Amino acid sequence: MVLYVRNVALGVPNLSRAREFYEKHWQLEVVHTDDDLVYLGSACPESHVVRLRATDEPRVDVLSLATRSRLEVDQVTERVAAHPRATLVAEPAERQDLGGGYGMRFLDCDGRTVEVAVDVAERAFQPVAATETRPMGISHVVLNTPDLDTAREFYETVLGFRVSDWVEDIMCFLRTGSAHHIIAFTRAPHTSLNHVAFELRGLDEFMRATGAMMRRGFAPVWGPGRHGVGQNTFSYFQDPSSGFVLEYTTAAQVVDDTWTPQVHPATAQTTDVWGTANARDELVAAALLGRPDPGAWTPPPV
Repeated sequence: MVLYVRNVALGVPNLSRAREFYEKHWQLEVVHTDDDLVYLGSACPESHVVRLRATDEPRVDVLSLATRSRLEVDQVTERVAAHPRATLVAEPAERQDLGGGYGMRFLDCDGRTVEVAVDVAERAFQPVAATETRPMGISHVVLNTPDLDTAREFYETVLGFRVSDWVEDIMCFLRTGSAHHIIAFTRAPHTSLNHVAFELRGLDEFMRATGAMMRRGFAPVWGPGRHGVGQNTFSYFQDPSSGFVLEYTTAAQVVDDTWTPQVHPATAQTTDVWGTANARDELVAAALLGRPDPGAWTPPPV
């Protein structure tokens, strides 16, 4: 069973500028550097939540998912081998990346490199206090796909996800536990990263973090507001060094096994029940769509 998104590895053309953004403005902590790699942690025991690698153009290197046991890593490997749209990249073995542990990698139906890992070493961290604006970790990741039905079926079959809700036939929210979603897919003309969402301590910290970014000169791409589907708050910002979109969020809906998926309309009320955010116009849509991911079908060297 997948537990949560452990970390996201991104390729960036200007490593020093990206590091400055994530460290100084997004308030992640540099925990390790190695040649052209920078690892950043948050207020959680994960070895890191973001890995930056120097690349010629922006790309998603790896989406890393946590699981409960080595047996489950092996079981995912078996399902990857049996699925016609999956490609095994690395057999289950001791991880060579920061934190060690045991994991495997594969290409999903859209060519993304996905890692499933366990026994990754934890690190000491400073918990977030009241009013602090540091992120606590990754809440969820939204991915753009040209084949929404295939992506949903793939993540259900290979990784055991379940559908929580839909927005018409445009967006599908997936869960493995009580959180409404840890992965979501949006229908798009190409494969790309929609956004990575980071969890804040609470509503007050969410608004303070949003305000802190605005005071630093970063206008929200979209927000602040509150989504109707999943009920989480949102403030989206764009990393100027790469164009990747990051979200501050908190207070997402908690569901149980009795939850029945619903199909919601794609309306302004659905996307922002508070009515406080700017309109989801063409500029917002373009930022979340991003460019076709050059990392698709091309696993990173590390």
